[in-house]
Amino acid sequence: MIDFSELALSPNASRAARNFLGLSQAQAAEKSNLPAHKLKRFETGNYVPDAQFLDDLREFYEGEGYDFHDKDTPGAKAKLRGDVFPAGVVGKTASATGETDGSPSENQGKPARPIASKLHHIRIDPSLNDKQIDAIFECIEDNETSLTAALERKLSRGVLFSTSIDATAQAQQIAIQKLLAENGLLFAKLLGRAPVAVPDGDPIKLAADAKTHGELLQAAMADVQRATVHDDKEAQARRKGRAEPVEVLHALVG
Repeated sequence: MIDFSELALSPNASRAARNFLGLSQAQAAEKSNLPAHKLKRFETGNYVPDAQFLDDLREFYEGEGYDFHDKDTPGAKAKLRGDVFPAGVVGKTASATGETDGSPSENQGKPARPIASKLHHIRIDPSLNDKQIDAIFECIEDNETSLTAALERKLSRGVLFSTSIDATAQAQQIAIQKLLAENGLLFAKLLGRAPVAVPDGDPIKLAADAKTHGELLQAAMADVQRATVHDDKEAQARRKGRAEPVEVLHALVG
């Protein structure tokens, strides 16, 4: 149980404010200039973001005209107890006494019960800075969105009555598996355990010149690492401009 009344903002309050303002999660993130992946994970109730994010999100909602009706300064009790850490604010497992689920100014919010949640903490590689960490999580979220759409795509067959899928469908399947591999690599990067090197050069040429499976894997995983960890604008542009693959090599390194 997490007592979200000890935070600057609770998941319930965030959802209520956002819905009152008529904003989707993506719209709220874009308008507030805050990471969309943090807002999405926070509103599930099983993730406690850093204190600065919660302060900024609350300030954004209030700036848009939403009234939270708080009697006390949010997070004040937590700060006095020393429950504020660099990675965020964690409340004690107690009954909520002051959490409000949010409401418009003409409708006072009611105290809500604490939300039951299991929090699993991981140690993120200290060599990664905040911008790199946000870029990695945003890339993971984008890949998951792409995966959801790709998994619903119908398989195409090579010839009439054939049981074999055609080359385009094979390429699409490899592209799906590449997205899964990228997310696995990105999570490994967060833990400081990613074994795949980032070679110099164009990924397509690197793949064409590869002599081992390891070199081919490095070519396939080069751009996702350049785009997130190294903030490579060209790699970011290539990833955004990726077309639907029609052949295997294109799916692997495109």
